[in-house]
Amino acid sequence: MQPKDLVQLAEQFGNPLYVYDAEKIQSQYHRLRAAFSKVERLRINYAVKALSNLAILQLLRQMGSNLDTVSIQEVQLGLHAGFQPQQIIYTPNGVSFEEIEDVAQLGVQINIDNLSVLEHFGTKHPNVPVCIRINPHVMAVETQTFLLVILIVSLVFPYTKCHIYFA
Repeated sequence: MQPKDLVQLAEQFGNPLYVYDAEKIQSQYHRLRAAFSKVERLRINYAVKALSNLAILQLLRQMGSNLDTVSIQEVQLGLHAGFQPQQIIYTPNGVSFEEIEDVAQLGVQINIDNLSVLEHFGTKHPNVPVCIRINPHVMAVETQTFLLVILIVSLVFPYTKCHIYFA
């Protein structure tokens, strides 16, 4: 896309005008995927909070992206854009417990990073799988630290359907 194209669009549609270059987005997405080509089962999650434009979300879905969401509205937008629930991960922060339950009913992956919310959710919904996001607050995760965190999580929260992610 050339500057003259942008000027022509602004003259045609008025301004301010937001223009997104689908070819550039595709090019950057493919560069990112290529950079991690040796990673088996690579999963790229686009953060909806960066840009929630429906057409852009649909383009990303067509390229094989998944979504990272932080609100029920972003989850609903992702579903509206054609993403399947298993392609969406939801990481709530400062939302009501009811919202988390509502999102769980939509079938998306829930990523919980608050131990009290995890305990409450796991007690109330023991058969709903969740992911656990842990920030161990260490500069480099050593094997012993990693194993200790897994041991603590498995002892304190003995939920069988659980994935652990480190932030």
